[in-house]
Amino acid sequence: MNRTPEPELMQSPSQVRAYADADFSRSDSMVVKSLEKYLKKVGRTFNKTDLIFDIACGPGNISERIAKNWPFVNVVGIDGSKEMLDEAEKKLSKNITKNLSYQLIEINSIAKGETHFPFKADVIVSNSALHHFHYPYRFWGALKKLGRTKCIHVHRDLIRPTSEEKAFEIQEKHLSNSPEILKKDFYASLKASFTVDEVNQQLIDAGLSQLEVFQVDELYFEIIGCT
Repeated sequence: MNRTPEPELMQSPSQVRAYADADFSRSDSMVVKSLEKYLKKVGRTFNKTDLIFDIACGPGNISERIAKNWPFVNVVGIDGSKEMLDEAEKKLSKNITKNLSYQLIEINSIAKGETHFPFKADVIVSNSALHHFHYPYRFWGALKKLGRTKCIHVHRDLIRPTSEEKAFEIQEKHLSNSPEILKKDFYASLKASFTVDEVNQQLIDAGLSQLEVFQVDELYFEIIGCT
């Protein structure tokens, strides 16, 4: 199945609401678990001067998990959708997570040099972000500008199925009881996603071949490593 890009930003109120209300806890928790596992593998621990970026953070689900898991580390959620960050800020005001903040920044603008974020991260994570980019090399270009030397990366995203029939089958398997708008967006995301081989080639072309990409299950791949 050929890739069919979807809109880069989620801004429709109904779309944002459906996404914010959905339960992605299993996938969200896997990002944190993968980061914990990698830190243990390389023998690295965090200190209070470290900075973690959650790219395309949406309503802040993963940003919050990370901030609560490492309460002494500053965490910044970055997204280009004001509507998504409004949802994140609402939750932040209730939970009062002191080490977490959000920034409204279009990632493409960083890659193109139009926006210069003054801080660099020790760790950059993302979940289901890459497939939203019409030009994936802008995603990788932005990450290279946002990360410090020896920055740790943990990125998780959907794998594009081999056919539209397979994409529909996966949609019904995993979201059969979800609202129609969420099912529609999930199907569009599957069609907009990349294969593991495509991502591997992207990393080589972007000069990030030190990052490893591997398939986790029928839905997801992960990219993990240090630059």
